[in-house]
Amino acid sequence: MQVFGVVGWKNNGKTTLVEKLIAQLTAMGYKVSSVKHAHHKVDIDQPGRDSYRHRAAGAHETLVATDQRWALMHELRGDQEPSLQELTQQFAPCDIIIVEGYKGSNHPKLEVVRNLNEKGLLADQKPNIVAIATDKPSLNTDLPLLDINNPEQIAHFVLQHTGLIKQQTSSTNDCYHPDQGLLPAETVWQRMLEAASTQVKSHKLDLDLCLNHRLAEEVVSSTDSPRFDNVAVDGYAFCYGQLAANDFTLPLMANEANAGGSAKLSLLDNHCIRVLTGARMPQGADTVVMQEDVEIAPGKVTFHIDTKAYGNWRPQGEDVKAGSVILPKGQQIRPQDIGLAAAAGHRHLTVYEPLKVALFSTGNEVYELDADLPQDGIYDVNRHMLKALYKSLHCEVTDLGILADDYPTIHDAIQAASLDHQLIVTSGGASTGSHDHVTAVLGHLGQVHAWRVAIKPGRPLAFGSVNNALFLGLPGNPVAANVCSLMFGGPLVRTLGGGTWQRPQAYPQMLGFDVKKKVGRREWLRVFQEVQPNGEVRLQRSASHGSGILTSLTRADGLVEIDEATSSLTQGSIVDFIPFASFGIGDA
Repeated sequence: MQVFGVVGWKNNGKTTLVEKLIAQLTAMGYKVSSVKHAHHKVDIDQPGRDSYRHRAAGAHETLVATDQRWALMHELRGDQEPSLQELTQQFAPCDIIIVEGYKGSNHPKLEVVRNLNEKGLLADQKPNIVAIATDKPSLNTDLPLLDINNPEQIAHFVLQHTGLIKQQTSSTNDCYHPDQGLLPAETVWQRMLEAASTQVKSHKLDLDLCLNHRLAEEVVSSTDSPRFDNVAVDGYAFCYGQLAANDFTLPLMANEANAGGSAKLSLLDNHCIRVLTGARMPQGADTVVMQEDVEIAPGKVTFHIDTKAYGNWRPQGEDVKAGSVILPKGQQIRPQDIGLAAAAGHRHLTVYEPLKVALFSTGNEVYELDADLPQDGIYDVNRHMLKALYKSLHCEVTDLGILADDYPTIHDAIQAASLDHQLIVTSGGASTGSHDHVTAVLGHLGQVHAWRVAIKPGRPLAFGSVNNALFLGLPGNPVAANVCSLMFGGPLVRTLGGGTWQRPQAYPQMLGFDVKKKVGRREWLRVFQEVQPNGEVRLQRSASHGSGILTSLTRADGLVEIDEATSSLTQGSIVDFIPFASFGIGDA
């Protein structure tokens, strides 16, 4: 457990920097605690509160507990103030404790300088100040100067100084090196599973409108299906035990059993009867033979000697028994499911409402489609692509436009969207550049559950929660945004929308090219299926594999998933192929 401090003269922005630093470290996946050294007259409790009355009555320690948090207040009552070291021993295990104040203590600290003080720099007067965070172009000091408006830079300095990450050298100049602290994809999926649950309401809907909706209640059949023993083919019914005794020729009854006939017919002994598909099975009959397999003469029917017994009819309840569950809760309704519900007599089904998704693009370089592009501008590809993708996943998408690379703008927009959506999706701004504010905002407004993942494409992926909404921060490159939406957004949408957690189904398929990759990261390759001259199907790369090459998606049939342990594959290897159909994308 490391300790690092932030100090400075009054009104220089210590608390603001500490707030941003905690948000940044949390966004990077570190568990952070904090200490604030306050004036001796500050009281965290208020007169009139029950806890205050306990303390005023003389309690040495008072603990206040709720279902959201608990706090233990310790009264010194004249005892000496404990040292910072003694206080930090009270914390539960964490990665780092950020301390505001305690400028005379010996832990490493950085000084915040926005306004020069007539007393000079604290760094010249207090121990173990190792850097200065400032917006001044220069200061009279030999200490490292950090940009006070770049919490990502400051966080990396703190992590390197405390040893939580190593100083990067030329031998580790690799964005996927273990020192980078990237999360495995499995960890991200697990954190999504732990955080996600059904977030949508349910309502009854006419059966004919239920296609692609997800069931909020299981569907139970109130009757057997079929409701009675019925004939499966057009032909002749008889009692098999009487066939051989009559030399395989039976007299034909004058009656005929047909579908929809209300009469319950009985078979005469040693006779057969003409029956049509769907008719009620005549009482006493146990076998039906197709009309093409008999010889008909006036008043009689001759059967083949090898006629099989008991065939070509369906017993009552063969398909569904009364009281059985025919469609499970969470099932996404397909045409065949509607047919089964209709067979059981259900006119309405209880289904979940669509998941409400807020969609943003970010970036000063991103422009609307009808804009005049400057030389360094690009059209907003991601928002239109992702809108279509999430609608295909049967979400109700709110297009909230393009956000500038500006912390307050992103902060306010995400906060507002979190109040009336169940999922917020952004693209861009989730990396580690000085203009990438998405994860810092996420850490400030809510929680960062995962950020920076050992995957290709999609390393800057971020996942968290804001108020009652979950948050998915996608990379800015279009291919990475699409693939991460499929591999991470798809299971998340399914779970939030009332289904069970389920990753897309992969199928074994033969690789048609060689692959080399770095150990430690999971990769998804865009591929198409190619039929060889011998009829064998092999997977081929769809196009150049840069994260901005959209044709690598449009020419692809699906993705090949390669796990972290694999470093190379040769053509002919059997791999996990995920066709795009596995993602459940279809007409909304």
